[in-house]
Amino acid sequence: MALFTTRQTVRFADCDPAGLVDYPNYFKMAQALVEDWFAQSLREPYSDLLNAKKIALPTVHLTVDFNRPSRMGETLTWTVQVEALGRSSIRLKLVATAEGAERLTLTQVIVTTDAAGKSVAIPPELRVKVANYQSATAKK
Repeated sequence: MALFTTRQTVRFADCDPAGLVDYPNYFKMAQALVEDWFAQSLREPYSDLLNAKKIALPTVHLTVDFNRPSRMGETLTWTVQVEALGRSSIRLKLVATAEGAERLTLTQVIVTTDAAGKSVAIPPELRVKVANYQSATAKK
């Protein structure tokens, strides 16, 4: 299995007046990537987890390296790698590249919580899906 990958064109709305991606917009792109990964790769849409299963997935930690600027009109290729799977947490590495160069590397820790915001164990069926993805895409 290959890493989950999406492509996103940098739009005018993503940029500052100089035509470079305004850094907060990278976080919106990263959130969209994670939601797409859950829906398309894991077959667990965020909306189902939140509305039907009453499981939220807030981000509790982010680290980011902005390696090179991205410009309006470029296409970013994003990938998702699972670095660690805990009782109630998933540590992801998200990478955006364009024209053969890494533009952004983001490490994100998300946790599973109930509707009140209390940490809960990752549901067993979701844990299996994440673990399978992690195993299948691990760098050898």
